[in-house]
Amino acid sequence: MLGKTIKIYLPVIVCLMYAFSCKENNKSPLIFDMERVEGNHFITQNLERVSNSLAQSLDYSKSGKYSAKIHAKNPYALSYTFKNLKKGNEIIISVWEKTGKARAFLKLVDEEKNILAIKRSSKKKIESQWVLINLSFIVEKDSKQIKFFIHNEKTLPAYYDDLKIELLNKSRRPVFKKENLRIQIKSKDLDKLFKYREKAIQNGVIDKSLKKYFTGLMVYKKEEIPIKIRLKGDWIDHLSGDKWSFRIKILGGKDFKGMKTFSIQHPKTRSFLKEWILHKIFREENILTTRYGFITASLNGKNLGIYAYEEHFSKELLKYNNRKEAPILKFNEEGVWETRLNNPKNRNFYPYFEASEIIPFQKKSIFSSDSLKSSFAKGLKLMTKYKEFDKNLEDIFDLNYIAKLYALYDIGKIRHSYHWHNQRLYYNPKTHKLEHIAFDCYAGIEEGIKDIIYGFSNKNSSDYKATYLSKQFFNNDIFISNYRKFLNKFSEPKYLTSIVKKYKVISDSLNTILKYEFPNYEFDMDYLINSAKAVRELLSSYTSNHDFLVKPLIYNYASIENNYFPSIGIKAHKYINDKNEWILKINNFHLDTIYLIGYSIGKKSNNLFKFKESILMSPFQTKRESIELKINGDADFIFFKPQNTKNLEVKDILNKII
Repeated sequence: MLGKTIKIYLPVIVCLMYAFSCKENNKSPLIFDMERVEGNHFITQNLERVSNSLAQSLDYSKSGKYSAKIHAKNPYALSYTFKNLKKGNEIIISVWEKTGKARAFLKLVDEEKNILAIKRSSKKKIESQWVLINLSFIVEKDSKQIKFFIHNEKTLPAYYDDLKIELLNKSRRPVFKKENLRIQIKSKDLDKLFKYREKAIQNGVIDKSLKKYFTGLMVYKKEEIPIKIRLKGDWIDHLSGDKWSFRIKILGGKDFKGMKTFSIQHPKTRSFLKEWILHKIFREENILTTRYGFITASLNGKNLGIYAYEEHFSKELLKYNNRKEAPILKFNEEGVWETRLNNPKNRNFYPYFEASEIIPFQKKSIFSSDSLKSSFAKGLKLMTKYKEFDKNLEDIFDLNYIAKLYALYDIGKIRHSYHWHNQRLYYNPKTHKLEHIAFDCYAGIEEGIKDIIYGFSNKNSSDYKATYLSKQFFNNDIFISNYRKFLNKFSEPKYLTSIVKKYKVISDSLNTILKYEFPNYEFDMDYLINSAKAVRELLSSYTSNHDFLVKPLIYNYASIENNYFPSIGIKAHKYINDKNEWILKINNFHLDTIYLIGYSIGKKSNNLFKFKESILMSPFQTKRESIELKINGDADFIFFKPQNTKNLEVKDILNKII
């Protein structure tokens, strides 16, 4: 498999080498070697200029005699202004920096001096005397001018040499000869996608209403494949520039690399090769994981460049991982995004975790099969116990499996996957237990991870259920024993050395390919070795004498204001009791009083069966937040009014499964 992957990508590198030599309609790059000055400027052979020549220094040089010395007395230098830029232009800067000295900032600013891009060399120790820094920026709108400069206000000087400045009319985007997707949809549907994107950017999140599918055609290896396609993601980083994230469903009997449903997204949203290498390790250790790789794509003839593709949750994933078909479950996270619609910075606490239903992927297939429906009921029961912090975790999970996964998360410095709404769980019908599916390891941003061992604590700690869902395992002695065992195994130098040795060639090849489109990007698998070393150094101090406790969340009921969020409002389920009576159970997760009006067969209020008097339900986490009523078994919908909005609302009544 590894050899096959190398054969796929190595020809691409050759193509890229050729592509570098045949850019069209781009000016030749400007090279400043710091040797020639004129007045207050460094100059090139064709007399292009950057300021300021006062920085010229004989202290060090990468080539020739001189470099530019930037420090507190002369904090700004190598300034260059780009004028009359068009949307889609790409600015590419590279410069050599002297190691062991100050690390200055490379900056791009607009006319109002807003920072558009900033870059600094890595802190890690480098053996070579000079390190190359790359900065690239794609212009997102027409601009009269953008200014580049290097800034260092420290007394300790920073030194720079061989500055290269390049402006491309269009960003550099390769097309892989074999691994390329050509996607075509109707022009009117493409127009709708643009409108959905605009709406999402206004809202601050990509809500459910903007994730409607459109039919289209995808060409892969000369084969035409019918598809459905929609926008994908929650945050609008998935819609930056023109490289949007998409979910693709393949129709009919065809597939893409054995997958029927998958996503394509900007590689940055999954931290490029970090996600890729961890998926390789997961498969080495028989951890359930999605297929993840790189491909180029175009939409209606427009080349969009390199994407990361990632498998979605379906029976094909299970088959590829040698698991029996059974439900894959998740917590419904709609409430999180409802509260942030039009208010993405909303940090008020709402009971989205408590209100979240446990739902299966491929719901239609699950409920059309008696065996799969039965498996879902069993998985639902287990996942409900997990959600409710049942202490007998060994009856819910294979603790050896999850200890192995958690240890690998520590080696990869993964924390994003722990969030309750990022968890995907497979019900294993052979073991009758749940297994985590490893995916979405990185958020594409620096998450500020300070802990080395996720379960390490030098005292008892407490937090809310939603936060400590993943930490309840550290209260279990069986889990802790397995966790320490795997931390010890994976932090052994020989373990990571063998991983690096096995994947370094293909990793370096992929890094070269990615750098063609993303010059700022650099990947080094040594981060795994460094992380493992830190784990090993701390491991001897790790004990399990401290508990992770749950504390109640005190809600600010006034924060609900004039809002009613359906996903964290009332939940209604019906079931038949021991007396063969239909019972309606209603839970209120809304942070205000609810008045139940009645129920109906059908969604229209003219079929409404009204209660004799409105039934009051208290706000969530108060005395009367849950009630049970006798009803007609045909009832489909419940009608009610939240006290804070006074609006008539309707909610579907679901059949209770467990």
